[in-house]
Amino acid sequence: MASPATVPEIFDSIKQSIESVSETSKKLSGLAPPAEGLSLLDVKNELLLSYLEHMVFLILLRLKSASAGTEKEADLSLENSNLGQSAVKKLVELRLYLEKGVRPLEDKLRYQIEKALRAAEASERATKAKEAAAAAAGSDDKSDEDDASEGSDEEKEAADSDVGAFNEEEVATSRPNRAAFVRPTSGLAAATAAPDSKATADAAAGGGVYRPPKIAPTMMPTTGRKDRAERRPLKSATMDEFIADEFSTAPIAQPSIGTNIAGHGRHMKTSTERQREDERRDYEERNFVRLPAVGKKDRAKRAKAEGSGPMSFGGEDWRGLGEGVDRINRLTQRKSSSGATGTRALLEKSRKRGIDTTDGPRGSGAASSGVIGERFQKRLRLQDMGRRDRGKKK
Repeated sequence: MASPATVPEIFDSIKQSIESVSETSKKLSGLAPPAEGLSLLDVKNELLLSYLEHMVFLILLRLKSASAGTEKEADLSLENSNLGQSAVKKLVELRLYLEKGVRPLEDKLRYQIEKALRAAEASERATKAKEAAAAAAGSDDKSDEDDASEGSDEEKEAADSDVGAFNEEEVATSRPNRAAFVRPTSGLAAATAAPDSKATADAAAGGGVYRPPKIAPTMMPTTGRKDRAERRPLKSATMDEFIADEFSTAPIAQPSIGTNIAGHGRHMKTSTERQREDERRDYEERNFVRLPAVGKKDRAKRAKAEGSGPMSFGGEDWRGLGEGVDRINRLTQRKSSSGATGTRALLEKSRKRGIDTTDGPRGSGAASSGVIGERFQKRLRLQDMGRRDRGKKK
């Protein structure tokens, strides 16, 4: 490298270098916006282009390695090569930038981008309208100057109307929706915030009485009847377990002896209850938290929903036994009229009169005295007399 011959030339070169460095540092310190468009879109395009380049490069590497051997060997060689690993890492990095960086920012700036595009389109339309008006005014003759001026005025008015329509549209779209920010807290506020003006007028005229709007969500009518669902017989857990145990050929995991006994031996846990306990234990072990115990109200509510009560034992409901006996009595009993006489009347009286059954000598059910257990008391007296006479000398 040839050095400068004189000192002034050295100073000049140093001065030029300092000036160039200062200008470059100023440019690097502040990133200037691009000449055309938004910087986010430029970054997105650059990332997409780089992603496609690396993808094509990875495909070329795979084709090159596949030509040497089988597909499995190509995959192994591509994984072992440093060039393939670096290409895959770069693809993952670019995909992360696109998914987690560009897309959320683009969603946040979507409104501003659309607003800028609409403004650019409106200005372009206005410029074209002015150019067309100027061209039409220059090409017309002097005799048609008035007509040309009227035409240009109309075109200018059309352009102004387009700009005005754009401004109105922009104001309408950029106006904040107050209903989206403030949620009505009372019935009257909800009625006033509803778009139905009639409902609002009715609420105002009703003296503060809440009137629900017509657009309120309503429950769809059901096809089945509620009473029919209530009359449906309850499902028997014991019967399900019996069918699963007796008619299934698959191996069954039985609980340990004593683990399925509940209520101090008065109740046997069903498979549903054991499954619920297993789910509770698994949740506690997986999340390292102890769930609160089930309260009395919750237990009573669950028992009512499952149909268990004082007449249930072993998962079965035994209320039907008493109902069956009452049904037999109702079917066998004959209704007697008020003026019934004869054998039927005597039979009814005998049913109503209670029989005093006592321990008689022959077990006839009747005794001379009305004391129950007279024979037993007599035997006790005889035994006491024998004890008193046992130690006396005759």
